[in-house]
Amino acid sequence: MTDSSRSSESLIEELVRTTKANDPAAAIRLKARELIELHVDSFGTPTIPINVDVLASLRGIKRSKESPLHSPDAELRPDGTGGVEMRINADRPETRQRFSIAHEISHTFFPDYTTKPWCRTDARYRDRADADDYLEMLCDIGAAELLFPRPWFKVDANAVTDAAGLINLAKTYHASREATIRRYVETSPESVAAAYLIWKLKPTQKSTVGRRDQGNLYGLTPEDEIREASQLRIEYTASSESFNTAGHFIPKDKSVEKNGPLYQAASLATPTDGECFLNFGQLSGMFHVWAVPLWTPDDQRGVNGEYAVAAILRPLKLDKLKRRQAKGHDSTLFN
Repeated sequence: MTDSSRSSESLIEELVRTTKANDPAAAIRLKARELIELHVDSFGTPTIPINVDVLASLRGIKRSKESPLHSPDAELRPDGTGGVEMRINADRPETRQRFSIAHEISHTFFPDYTTKPWCRTDARYRDRADADDYLEMLCDIGAAELLFPRPWFKVDANAVTDAAGLINLAKTYHASREATIRRYVETSPESVAAAYLIWKLKPTQKSTVGRRDQGNLYGLTPEDEIREASQLRIEYTASSESFNTAGHFIPKDKSVEKNGPLYQAASLATPTDGECFLNFGQLSGMFHVWAVPLWTPDDQRGVNGEYAVAAILRPLKLDKLKRRQAKGHDSTLFN
């Protein structure tokens, strides 16, 4: 048995070497697709949503009734007999449980996966430069390949024509809206991006708004002061290969106006389509938008109860002047 202290970096390197892939992401996708092919060879064309417990059994994973000890979602642990068992938090929504199972299955694509526990971590706090976090990110990539098998997902995604269709696509695959939209963009041949927007302060406000050591003119609590000042801002994005090839980039923390399909989806809690002007600095102009509201805890909503939003953004006509200015040193561009 290989030493369980082996680094995540070496495990990633060996995965790439043994698959002969160009990079780690391509390697994990290859392993996931091989498992889907094994499923097809064993049982025929899968019914959608795919049965993730069957996929786990094909990798020799036993399902434990115990809850995970070191993760709020799931973990894969040695079972004491040379195999592994999977522990899933049964209190999580079904969509999250399914993604967690697919994530833990993806750990088995790496060498020496039986030597120590693997715990699913919170994606919000991962650092791409940290090998341990990057391995977890790769398992998320593998999970998407398993939950949204490319041959069938591409057909279903091509049939989507509006924001309501994105919600139906998520229901078809028993997946979260967020994960479905990310996969939609990842597999799209078009120049599109997925944007995830939440209610928050801009970075420069974090040290001044909502401080408990100072009052404010309106007698607001720190929490209410933060909520009053928060705007719907970009938390993170994902983009298609065509979008990236074009050199497009959407900066984090940019806010959107309180009008148009993005704000309507947030305020009305309904899928919304439309065209609007979006100011993303060097990537500013007209976009076609499919926006869907996301479940949002009460204390993370806008001042009037608005929700977080996920959206597909298609550039229509970009502001060329903005793009020329971006080549200079305009310090106000992203203010």
